[in-house]
Amino acid sequence: MDSKILIILPLGLILVSLLFFSRGILIFLTILCLEIVAIQFAGIGKIALQLRWVFFAFLSFYAFGDILLGRTVRKIKSFDIIAIFFIIYAFLSSFYSPFPSLTLERTATILALYICIFWIIWKYAYEQSPEKVVRLILSVLWPLFTLGYLMIFIGPYRPFLAGRFTGIFANPNSLGLLSAIILPISLWHFLETKKKSALLFFLMILLGLLFSAARGSLNATAFALGYFIYASSKKYKPFIFFSLTSFILILGLVIETFIKQYFMDYIRSENIPILGGRLNIWPVALDSIIDKPIFGYGFGVEDKILGLKNVIFLKQHAGISAHNSYLGMLLQLGLFGFIIFFIPLFMLLFKELFLRQEGEATSLLRHALCASLIAGLICCIYESWIYSVGNSFVLPFWILVMLLVFYRYKDKEEIMQGKDKEKIMLEGT
Repeated sequence: MDSKILIILPLGLILVSLLFFSRGILIFLTILCLEIVAIQFAGIGKIALQLRWVFFAFLSFYAFGDILLGRTVRKIKSFDIIAIFFIIYAFLSSFYSPFPSLTLERTATILALYICIFWIIWKYAYEQSPEKVVRLILSVLWPLFTLGYLMIFIGPYRPFLAGRFTGIFANPNSLGLLSAIILPISLWHFLETKKKSALLFFLMILLGLLFSAARGSLNATAFALGYFIYASSKKYKPFIFFSLTSFILILGLVIETFIKQYFMDYIRSENIPILGGRLNIWPVALDSIIDKPIFGYGFGVEDKILGLKNVIFLKQHAGISAHNSYLGMLLQLGLFGFIIFFIPLFMLLFKELFLRQEGEATSLLRHALCASLIAGLICCIYESWIYSVGNSFVLPFWILVMLLVFYRYKDKEEIMQGKDKEKIMLEGT
């Protein structure tokens, strides 16, 4: 495409969003742009990587405009301080990074992602509701999953890699990771609306996950959906637990008795002992981490550092990364960066798992968001992805994390308002 078109196209889309006076349209287009990064044919993915900067820049102007004009819907919170501290630390790591320009570029994308999600989309959730934000994500993903299936019959190339379904992605593990993250909110959408279209979309995602044969994502989905079903059942939790346990035992018996060979081929049992090549790279990553354990090598240089180690992957691996987000963060920013980045996420998960709300039951969506967080953190064991804004599944995941944080601060505000009302009543009496 001509370079002028690359400039005119996003500006035209932005003008359309302004004509409708809706930030929702602009947010929709931003999510869509980040999602089509995954499309590998006709250079669409490369174009989207460039277009994202236009959308990020425009949303950043929106955020700063709100701050200057006093139109923000919240004050700076503790998580903002943590996020800003992490971003500053990532920027400073460029001084000792072997690839400083790469560190600066990838840190800039993290900053843009933070502004986009925790200020613009937060405000949209405040004004419209978290439910509408989730529906916005699903409305973007619906046509993309449909396109993945259509490509089986009419696409420029067949969406399979070594017999595994990839959809619009280049890698079946990418399809599996995205599916694991959004399956809980897709199930919530069906339970909330009871629409056949919502059920169809849930089944499309589930089948895509199964056809991708992404083992790590399958494990993550089992834990995430199991938690969601268990937590969302109000009266029959013992029955649900017994049913899920029985299903797993019966399924294991059926596999062992009737389809053992097919199942072993499906899970690629020949490379399970080395976890698909990951046990070749993890010791190399650990050796590199030991060399610089506190501050790491610099943000965004994970694949570059390990590339210098001359590691030979199995054929199914593309590129060189730690294939583990926890090791990847330790490699980039050391133990210091790991604590800043991951500890707040695990604290958020812990608080949600042991959430106790007074007066009313926890909303079904909140359980789904927690399940998506569980799936994402489990997938971090198998893939390096959670800090890479170039991946199409990072934006949906962090939006869902933001909505969980949104709910927690909404709870605090309601408690404070209740205490203020109680204080006023006591003073009146």
